[in-house]
Amino acid sequence: MTLSTYLAFLGVAVILAVTPGPDTLLSLRYALVSRRAGAFAAAGSSSAMFVWAALAALGLAALFEASDIAYYLVSLLGGCYLLWLGARTSLTARGRFRNAGVIAAAGLQEAAPVKTSTTTPRTAYFAGVATCMTNPKVGLFFLALFPQFTPTGTSPLFAIAVLGGTVVATVYAYLIGIVLLVDAANRWLSNPRVTGWIELVSGLTLVGLGLYMLVTGGLGLLP
Repeated sequence: MTLSTYLAFLGVAVILAVTPGPDTLLSLRYALVSRRAGAFAAAGSSSAMFVWAALAALGLAALFEASDIAYYLVSLLGGCYLLWLGARTSLTARGRFRNAGVIAAAGLQEAAPVKTSTTTPRTAYFAGVATCMTNPKVGLFFLALFPQFTPTGTSPLFAIAVLGGTVVATVYAYLIGIVLLVDAANRWLSNPRVTGWIELVSGLTLVGLGLYMLVTGGLGLLP
């Protein structure tokens, strides 16, 4: 692989990273909880993306290209998960709005903590893994991309380590940037109304993505 070819591939990886999707929304959602939770969510998404790269390089992801049923079943599973995640995020946003109303009524300056379910790094990590692994489009992306940039005669290890590693590192760097940006704006985001609106928009967007995956998956299974 020449330097110019690799730079072209890197450009594609950057475009993939900055394109808004479930992984970006998930990292943002957990970054609102804590910087650590956001970092683990980003790590989970990146880990799953590396698994997709390995599956594509080994030819297993070709199953989704050859079998519409397999693709749509995974899409349905991913849609259900995104719906659940979006609904949960939207409920958290409602709790923040309620908390903001209590603060305004009492004339308090600082927000009381919103009672949400306990979020551990492990929870955030596996949420990232689940979100990415139930999105078959990631596997198809690698499946379409690898043949164009893999030199003739190289082993699958090259595609996994070099190409897959480049995409994963680029996406992870972008997601971590999102997490750090949210953390840097922590004082502004401490306003429950602000975080409530961010979580509400994120939750509704996740619900929309989930519905889209459910509809496309369901239509694909129809005769």
